[in-house]
Amino acid sequence: MSFLDSLKSTAKNLGDKAADTAEIAKLKMKISSAESDIKGVYTEMGKKLFEEHPEYLEKFFTEEKGKIEELNANIAALKERIEAVKNTVGKVEEDAAEKVEEVGEKIEESL
Repeated sequence: MSFLDSLKSTAKNLGDKAADTAEIAKLKMKISSAESDIKGVYTEMGKKLFEEHPEYLEKFFTEEKGKIEELNANIAALKERIEAVKNTVGKVEEDAAEKVEEVGEKIEESL
């Protein structure tokens, strides 16, 4: 076998290996995607169980149920805080608008 033939063979082998590597990468991405989809289905199953069959949670997932309830209570408290801040901001804006109007009136009176 000549040097040129050997070089062609090596290049072909490298090309084949690159194609194989690309194929492996594609397959690994598909596996990762499928595993992610499975996690999503598990999440939906758990959510459905939590919402529709709480009696099973007491039997098998007491600790986890408590954590979820605590997190939901925290979320509710945070939402209440957001509303309180929004109301405060709205009140400050109203007060500022009134003060601007008062200052405007005083300026007009002095002219």
